[in-house]
Amino acid sequence: MALVVGINIAINLRLVGFLPRFPLAPLFRFYRLHWFAAVVIFLSGLSLLMAYPAKALTNPVFYLKLSALVTALLISRYFQKMLALTGENFELERLVPRLAYLSLVLWIVTVAAGRFLAYTHSVLLASRFY
Repeated sequence: MALVVGINIAINLRLVGFLPRFPLAPLFRFYRLHWFAAVVIFLSGLSLLMAYPAKALTNPVFYLKLSALVTALLISRYFQKMLALTGENFELERLVPRLAYLSLVLWIVTVAAGRFLAYTHSVLLASRFY
């Protein structure tokens, strides 16, 4: 999770104007590592879901984390595509800084919700209802 979140935070901070002279091209190379780590996150999350489905599926925090994660990854994919197509010029669009701020908030929500998942469940196993 640290790889995915860290790479995205670095790119988002650059897109909102932090270190404006730093070129985006070197950051673009990190997307390969980013997507590899995202696959690892997906597989580990799927394993946890299969191990304790009632714990996750009955917890609203799980849905908050899942929706924030998916939305942040979609924004990340958009940035990657736009950077590949237009190079450094894509950051001139007005939408880019807004999406970068939104992405920063979504990554913070994802990490915070992930931490709260351990403490907010009311059901651990489905066998509790039998």
